[in-house]
Amino acid sequence: MKVFRSIARPGVAALFAGLVAIAGPSASWAEEATATQAVEPLPVETVVATVDGKPLTAGEMRVALQFLPQQYYYLPGDFLFNTLLREMIDIRLMAEAASAEGIDQAEVERQVVFYRERLLHQAYLKKRKDVEITPEVIKQRYEEMLKAAVPEDEVRAHHILVKTEEEVKAIAEELAKGGNFEALAQAKSIDQSNAKDGGDLGYFKKSKMVPEFADVAFATEKGKVSAPVQTEHGWHLIRVDDRRAAQPPTFEEVVPDVRDQLMAELVDRAAKAVRAEKKIEMVKLDAYAVLGLPKPVAPPTAESLPATESKDGAAPSDAPAATDTPAAAGSEKKAE
Repeated sequence: MKVFRSIARPGVAALFAGLVAIAGPSASWAEEATATQAVEPLPVETVVATVDGKPLTAGEMRVALQFLPQQYYYLPGDFLFNTLLREMIDIRLMAEAASAEGIDQAEVERQVVFYRERLLHQAYLKKRKDVEITPEVIKQRYEEMLKAAVPEDEVRAHHILVKTEEEVKAIAEELAKGGNFEALAQAKSIDQSNAKDGGDLGYFKKSKMVPEFADVAFATEKGKVSAPVQTEHGWHLIRVDDRRAAQPPTFEEVVPDVRDQLMAELVDRAAKAVRAEKKIEMVKLDAYAVLGLPKPVAPPTAESLPATESKDGAAPSDAPAATDTPAAAGSEKKAE
């Protein structure tokens, strides 16, 4: 692990200036670091400094530390301590100056209340995650996925993509005369994601490609070049190199996705449970007036915006939509 020794003090100050408003605590040192020696923590009430007669404690420093990005944890301990302490002293004194100057404390208190609730929300979900999403549960979900998976074949293919039918026919004629497929792909294909590899798309499932491309690829015999086929991307020539039964992903490959899926289900389940216990009444008001935003002349419709929350309050899935372009299959090849 690289030790980030070149982080200047202004960088730490800038982080504290805006980080609390946009991020929660980072992972603990114990979760990420390796080859460490256990140290008995001092009591949280241990005074590490006094600022204008008021104590600043070890507990407060540990809270502040959680909001630094993980790379800061790898700084030498004394340097990290001194830098963090200086920033906390500055924060304390500037907070007092803000109070003395009458800066809107009501707004600050609203933020404090919201952030306290947000931290408790995160702590509640983490506690449930530690109990409900165990390695055994992840393994069980993986095995369920394997059983439910529909067997699917894969082909490995090269392709050449050009813009017009005239170009693709000319290339087909060159191939018929003994032209080299990979060389022509490198010279003429406009699919830059794999042209340098001679148009190699690797292995792909039928469902990963646009239908016109997939139908032809899976209908072409091994070792043969297809007739020109048009898709939304242009005109293709496809050479099928191999066929095989699709290999299921390994447990290690899917652990992050399975964990995310289980976490999304936990969040949804927890939200439904806590809502079911309480009476919720929503007041119908002008959304722009409540949020303090200017109202557009032609307000955007809900359908035109990305989803932010389901009807039951659960956060939407962060999983990216599956792409169906030939380039996607090329990326799979490189991951093998």
